[in-house]
Amino acid sequence: MNEAEFSIQTPTDNVLELDQAVLLYHGRSGSALATVHEVTTVDGAPVIGAGRAMTAQAARELAGALLQRSAHGGFLPGTVLYLHGDLLVWWVPPARRHVAFRVGAEQAEAFGGRERGETVPQPGLIFAAASHTWRVWAVKGSHRPTPQTPLFQAPYFNVDGKGRICQGNVPVPNGTTVEKISAWNDAFLRSYFTHPNVAGKLLRYRDGAYAFWRDMLDGAFTHFPERVLVDAKTTLGQLLGEPEAT
Repeated sequence: MNEAEFSIQTPTDNVLELDQAVLLYHGRSGSALATVHEVTTVDGAPVIGAGRAMTAQAARELAGALLQRSAHGGFLPGTVLYLHGDLLVWWVPPARRHVAFRVGAEQAEAFGGRERGETVPQPGLIFAAASHTWRVWAVKGSHRPTPQTPLFQAPYFNVDGKGRICQGNVPVPNGTTVEKISAWNDAFLRSYFTHPNVAGKLLRYRDGAYAFWRDMLDGAFTHFPERVLVDAKTTLGQLLGEPEAT
């Protein structure tokens, strides 16, 4: 039997020890079976022992651990709220940021032009990005969100009632590693917002969403008026399926 040499580089100086082996079996019909075997060391060499069938739960836990290790590594900034596999959830604190709009001809006169952009106060935001999702919600206050933090509809055009962002022709980063957070923020905040994308109210303002953002661009508010945010009727913990500590 030919022997292959390999090495594993860990993110820290921790030592990895071989204690189990997984054997995969594939049938002609496409079925598959995995068995888990304890590994012992005999005369300095690893020996694979008798196996047992891998349960579905064990397979999910193994897949999650491998995905998380491949997707993330290194220092995690305080804005990272949750990561699992390729799902990355992070917080953007409230701040003055630039926002740009490109509206239709029918709204141009009331909006003050078809294309407008200014640096204005904006609320705290929570983003979630993964292979098949890109979402955003607003949060009140300037403290780091917790599982109990209520979520609100992000008050931006191009975001639907479930927080899903309409990408359009905006290029998005490749991957959801922590170092890509700034690129994901830019992909959203530096794009043109074109039209509301919710069935109900985008925000609570006397003359609607276009009037609100027109007034924001005109400098009507020195701080983002959190009273206009629409309750998403969920919390961060409920969204992630995490138990909320009391």
